[in-house]
Amino acid sequence: MYRLYFKIILGNVLTSTFWLTAFKRLAKFFRMTNVYLKFKLLLKCNRLIFLYTLLSISVANADGKKYRAIHSYYFGGFNVLGSVTDFYANKSYYKINTESSTKGALNLVFDWKGIVKSEGIIKKSRLVPRNFKSLGRWGKEIWITDLTYNKDGQIFSTKVSPLPDAAEIIPLPLNPGIGAIDPLSFILQFVINATVRASCKEEVVIFDGRRRYKLKIKEIGVKNFPKTRYNIFTGKALACELKYIPLGGQRRRTFEPENQNNLNIIYLARPSPAAPIIPVSFSLDTSFGTLIGHLVTFESLGRSLK
Repeated sequence: MYRLYFKIILGNVLTSTFWLTAFKRLAKFFRMTNVYLKFKLLLKCNRLIFLYTLLSISVANADGKKYRAIHSYYFGGFNVLGSVTDFYANKSYYKINTESSTKGALNLVFDWKGIVKSEGIIKKSRLVPRNFKSLGRWGKEIWITDLTYNKDGQIFSTKVSPLPDAAEIIPLPLNPGIGAIDPLSFILQFVINATVRASCKEEVVIFDGRRRYKLKIKEIGVKNFPKTRYNIFTGKALACELKYIPLGGQRRRTFEPENQNNLNIIYLARPSPAAPIIPVSFSLDTSFGTLIGHLVTFESLGRSLK
């Protein structure tokens, strides 16, 4: 239905004025069908936040080089999100920066932008975070999280703005950062382990400054990706299923118990022979439909830390 409406209003483009009118109509259509409300709830879902970041990042076999990965995300047939990620790692240090935003017609209804950064040291293939920062903007609302770690990789200080309303969230345990790692550092560790073991089995506790949760990942097979206009990757990729288990900090009004019939799948592969292993695609089942992510650009930026 959405695709049909899109073709009707954009099928005969004559002038820039028509484009403006058409997009206004599409925005109105989103509001009338509550698509934008559904997606707003979906974007706040912690599984999506994690997968959205996971799809963008890897430093396995980075060998002192800086890489950039660009991904596009589709929901209900529309390109609704985009991300640009720069990541660097050598034998003792790693640094990641991801910038994400809503795209296309969805951005006319409401715009969202996010920046996530993490850096730390590498000790014998184990990542020890130093700092994790995230900034999100939804319209005029801004959320900031800043985590600082000690030399052992344990959280030393937490800064969150605005502070969550205790009545609106699932209670966090005392000292929620103990025994947990930040999302980006875990992602790097996960992909490095997957490269070494040729498997993606993991179970870890994560704390992002607001939410604590457990992730369980297991290998479920291999998928062959044919050539398409959506994804630059073709060939075989390792399929890994992800399960999300909330442990506190999630908003009560947007939290939904995990549907055991839903599948959250990440596909890992090298986009080129000399490239590190990264997630080249994913599919996330939700109550509203399936979110699909595609790798659209992957390039080396040399050996600069900037």
